[in-house]
Amino acid sequence: MARLRGLTEPTFNLSYARSVDSIDMYVSSLPPQRAAVFAQLAAGASELAAQKPDIQDFVFVPGHAHPTWDDGQSVLWRAIEQMMLASPAGDDELPVIWVGYDVATRFTNKREAQGFLVTDRRLIVKDDVDLVFSKGEARQYPFAAGVADAADAARAIASQGIDGYDWNGAGSLVDEEDVEWFRELLVAAITMTLEAGTNADTPLVAALTTASDIRGRVKELGLSPAVKYADDKTHAKHFAKFAKKMPLDAGEEILACFSASTLAGPYGLVLTDRRLRSRDLGEAPVTTPRSVIEPAAVRVNPANGSQILVAPGDAHDVPSHLSAREVSALVTLIQEWAGGRVG
Repeated sequence: MARLRGLTEPTFNLSYARSVDSIDMYVSSLPPQRAAVFAQLAAGASELAAQKPDIQDFVFVPGHAHPTWDDGQSVLWRAIEQMMLASPAGDDELPVIWVGYDVATRFTNKREAQGFLVTDRRLIVKDDVDLVFSKGEARQYPFAAGVADAADAARAIASQGIDGYDWNGAGSLVDEEDVEWFRELLVAAITMTLEAGTNADTPLVAALTTASDIRGRVKELGLSPAVKYADDKTHAKHFAKFAKKMPLDAGEEILACFSASTLAGPYGLVLTDRRLRSRDLGEAPVTTPRSVIEPAAVRVNPANGSQILVAPGDAHDVPSHLSAREVSALVTLIQEWAGGRVG
């Protein structure tokens, strides 16, 4: 497997208190106990990586030389900056293993990390890059504290990340066999990390909690490029037209809108503080009260990937430009909104 070359030094602006520019500096800034946990996890990850020689070009372990790339630790540090430190889960989060690759964006030639970064608190997934009018977003799958079966939990987390990944962006770099090896390695690494969290000698900090506000959760789910907010002045005309086609009740507040517009008018799906509302082109609006939606019932229509089923007889259309991953993430958002988990 070849990796795209032409690497440059990282210039990412960290939203992180410490000024560090390498893995060694980051580890040296940790408290001794956390540094010991890091050493344990990195050593375990190195052993797991050695068991998957067929994908060794894609596997990077902090503090351990890469078998192929001389600049492997620099490449890995950039991935840590872009995927973990850009929005850290605490100021002492520990990178464990990165399974991925980096690409050069078409317009800026900036190198961006793609793939799967396992930390001691979450799996971070990034499969898109910065464009002229949008920013590539990472998704995260937090680890729950005190899981009964680490292997089962790891398989579920890895499957969410792998199955929701946009493999088209990897081009010919990753084939189907590679993907399954990615999955196996991620399951093993996450299982090891979860099991380490239950070891009294090396306790991990409590697991990350996902955002409870709708905007924070939209970002975590990688839906920022698809969302519109009513207080964004750049979308004022869009919302004015939308209100004529799908009026709200008195005092009803829009939380997040996933919509588009054509010459025939606006269409899409809206989450409010009271209802789920949607409108397809040329159709009458559909509305479902938040109070009657059972989270477990919310799912993508098996017969129509651009439609979400939320209650008996209630099917809501979403704009067709949303990818399968975005529709799946939107299902998660609706489930959590309906259950009162976010609002």
